[in-house]
Amino acid sequence: MTATRSTQEEHAYRKYSRAHQHDACPFCAIKTGHPQYVEETKSLKVIRNRMPYSVWDGQGVTDHLMIVPKLHTDKLGHIDSEAAVEFIALVDKYETAGYNLYARAPSSKVKSVFHQHAHLIKLDGAHKRFLLFLRKPFYFRLSR
Repeated sequence: MTATRSTQEEHAYRKYSRAHQHDACPFCAIKTGHPQYVEETKSLKVIRNRMPYSVWDGQGVTDHLMIVPKLHTDKLGHIDSEAAVEFIALVDKYETAGYNLYARAPSSKVKSVFHQHAHLIKLDGAHKRFLLFLRKPFYFRLSR
């Protein structure tokens, strides 16, 4: 899995994260009428990612949503069986519409919001080429 944002989007994401690192859970605050709100079931809500990826698995991203339990939890295993059935139904609905599913483990070092959520990522099918810029010079020695 390769996920990235453009340099400009990544700077905006880091700036936003630093400014809001001590705020209450951003997912719990999203309700009907909020710009990120898409839909909900009894136990879950689907929201638009505020800072979406630009590239996923080497392809352009056309839409980036998330399935979020209404119960503030760090692990999908903590939701009840009714919510689990709703989760599978939402995954099926969005997979049928062409979305890919990804969720990080609670112990993930790159997880920025510790309210468990599953990413729904729709791709454009166009493979992207990457150009990597390093901030520090990179030297290597050829072994003989």
